[in-house]
This record gives sequence, structure tokens and C-alpha cells, in this order.
Amino acid sequence: MKRKKVLSVFLAVLMLCTAFSAAAYAGDAYVPVSDGDFLHVEGEKIFNADGEEVVLRGTNFGGWGIMEDWFCPFEDPAGEENAYDALVERFGADAVRELFKTYRANWITEIDYKNVADTGMNVIRLPIWYRNFQSDDKGTWYRDEAGNIDFSELDEVVRLCKKYGLYLIIDLHGLAGYQNDYDHCGRSKSMSLFDDTDEGAAYRAAAIDFWTELAKHYAGEPTVAMYDLMNEPCGTNITRDGSIKEMFWELSNDIYNAVRAVDPDHIISMEAIWDPSAIASPDVYGWENIVYQEHLYDVTNPSVLRKVNEIRDCGYGAPFYIGEFYPRGISGFNYIFSLYNSRNLSWTTWTYKGAGPAADNSPWFLYGTSKLEKIDYENDSYETLLEKWGECLRTDGGKFQRTDFADYVAGFTAGQVDEASLKTFGAIDTSGTLQQRWSMFVAKIQAVITTIKDWLRKLKTGDLL
Repeated sequence: MKRKKVLSVFLAVLMLCTAFSAAAYAGDAYVPVSDGDFLHVEGEKIFNADGEEVVLRGTNFGGWGIMEDWFCPFEDPAGEENAYDALVERFGADAVRELFKTYRANWITEIDYKNVADTGMNVIRLPIWYRNFQSDDKGTWYRDEAGNIDFSELDEVVRLCKKYGLYLIIDLHGLAGYQNDYDHCGRSKSMSLFDDTDEGAAYRAAAIDFWTELAKHYAGEPTVAMYDLMNEPCGTNITRDGSIKEMFWELSNDIYNAVRAVDPDHIISMEAIWDPSAIASPDVYGWENIVYQEHLYDVTNPSVLRKVNEIRDCGYGAPFYIGEFYPRGISGFNYIFSLYNSRNLSWTTWTYKGAGPAADNSPWFLYGTSKLEKIDYENDSYETLLEKWGECLRTDGGKFQRTDFADYVAGFTAGQVDEASLKTFGAIDTSGTLQQRWSMFVAKIQAVITTIKDWLRKLKTGDLL
């Protein structure tokens, strides 16, 4: 009897120790974002409030706030707004708002924040659309019962980022009036934001108001790393049309000043997209605490190096961040990751998850599936739409699987550099296991084929620039 009692006490102590160990491990694994983590810029580097340099390495939650049909569960190469408007005509604005909230609640769930943190990443860039928060392109806000602007969905994103020790970059991917001609801003070939008309001026005023209210809401929140004012503004026109470029610079400055009036502390990200000269240097308008952003989708490793050297040599005296990238053509991930890390450039992959042909193991995604049924927004019943945008969309819902790319990218999230790759322009790859490298090579070829098919599809519909 005495022996049993001793054994019971021993087991109880063991369980208690195990519980403490588990709690300590959980705390170490996911250290919540605190006030000491608030980011700011000094020279060409990013620091937290404790004076430690921070390099942001993570991914985009593409498709959450605004969908692209090549990797999201709807189909329209012209953009999401066609589907949105058609659904409103069929079911009414209130029902459609709930439908899209259902979609967002399932496309990204808590497990996804954990997955990102477990991959060794420290940041999420979240593309949003003005229609997530406004009912029209005139700036009419959705409000809660108390009359406050309804930022509840974004507040939940902030909460989960904070819990898992992740920074958040809020990226306005689609503005009222459309800031480029691509489908990923809402509707292809519809850029009116920079028109020198009363309508264009109204859109620009709506953009300024949007950022004023959002910055006011998140002022002082350390989880938010920076405000990304507008995704890929002007598109390919940014370096070839002087009148649009001038309007873009002026609007960027107007939004900057509006944000600074209500939030003097957060970093603001200015997108140059393809070339530093596409946007003003800090001294033109007196911008402070800003990070410049480029998106690199180059087809060769030497061309990627040229872009990164342009960033180094532009003389802006501010940090640059690669907000989106994918190695097209014969460029390679091993070289690109090593190059970014060797230069201490922050980066976020495009994108976290996707659905479509060969997405199960595509290097576009960390999680993918080819088994998801897309909605038919013109014919599906409301109940069918809710089902197709329900729990089957969840990363842990049984259809998605972790790609080999997710394991591969984990080898670079702590700043690792493959020196052999840098010295040979990527011809020699010593990063990852031989099996991983072979799998990445095969997946890359499949992804190239899928991309070409998508281009041909959009060429037929007239939605490819």
C-alpha cells in the first residue's frame, strides 16, 4: 500500500513537471508580440523598440482579402469584382457580405498562423480589398452595432499574429477606382485611381480616408510592422507614363501625411515594384520611417542580381523589402533566398496557400490542393456557395497538403545562405537534401507549365496585358 502511495506521488510529480515543461516549451515556441517589438527604421535597417535589428522573413496570406482565380476557389480571369457584383444582384448585399466573411473565416484559420511560425517565419503580409470594409467605392464603411467602423476581422488577424509571435504587414491590394490594370486589384483593365477627373479625385479621397481610419485604429499596435499603402500601383505604367507617375507620387505623399497625422510611429511601405526610380526618394517629400518595397518575378538569376544591386546602389538611405517574388524561367529559389539573406533584405513569398492544377506540390505555395471545387457564381445556390466556401477550404480540412517547398523555404527563414549557389549563379545548389532539390526541380517545371496555361487562358479572354 505504501509502495502504491509513493508511486502515485512520483507519477503526480512527473506529470506536473511534464506540464511545466510543455508550458515552457509552448512559451518559448510562440513568444507573443509585445511593446518591445514595435518596429521602426534607422538608416537602411529595421529595429525593434529594444534596439535589436529585425529582418522580416515570411509569406503572404494571398487570397484572404482579395481573390485571384488562378489559385482561389472561384473562376473569372477579369477579377473578383465581377463575381461580387453578380452575387449581390442574385442574393443582395447583406447576404453576399456574410458569404465572403464565411470564405475568409475558412481560407485562413488559426492553424495557418501556427504553420507560418513553425516554418521559422516572423511576418505575414496580408493583402486586403477596400470592399472587405466598405460597401461601395464611395467610401461607405461597414459599421458595428455601436456605430464604429467594423475592423473586427482584421482585429482577429492581429490577435492571432500577436499570439504566434508574427508581425503583420497590412497591404491594401485593391483600392476603390483600381490602382493598376491587373485582375488582382479587383478588376482587370480598369485603372481609374490616377485619372485627372472628378471621379479619379473622388477615388483618391476615398483612399486617403481609408488609410486615415485604419491607421487611427491600429496606432500604437506593435504587431503591425508596417502599412503597405497600395499594391503594385500603376502596374507596368509605373515606369513608362510620366503623367500617371506624377499623380502616383502625389497620392503617395497625401496618404503618407494623412497617416502621419493620426499615427506618427508605424513604418509606411512605399512600393516601387520593379525599379527604385519608380517612386520618390525620401528627400523629395521629407518622408521618414519608411521601407521601400519591390516585387521580383525575374526569369534569370543574373537579372535578379541586377535588381538587388539597383536596390543597393539607389542611394535612398532606407530599407528595401521584397514583398512578393517567384523565380520564373530559369531563375532558382536557392540563389534568390541566398542573395536576399546575404544582403539582409526582408522578404515574403507569394503565397501561403493555393488551389488549382498541380497546386498539391507547387513551389508557389506552402500548402496546396488540386481537389477543391470552385464556385459557379452565376448558377450555384446560396447553400451550395456556403458549402464550397465552408470548412473544405481550411488548410486542415482534409484537402490541402504541405508542399515540399514549405520544407525547402524553412531552410532559409533563419537567414541561411548557400555560398556555393551565390558563387555559381545558382548552378550549384547545396541547400536542402538531394530529394528536396529534385522535388523542387520537378515542381518548378510543373509550375512553369501551369503558369503558361494561365497566360494563354487570359490571352484568350483579353485579360493579359
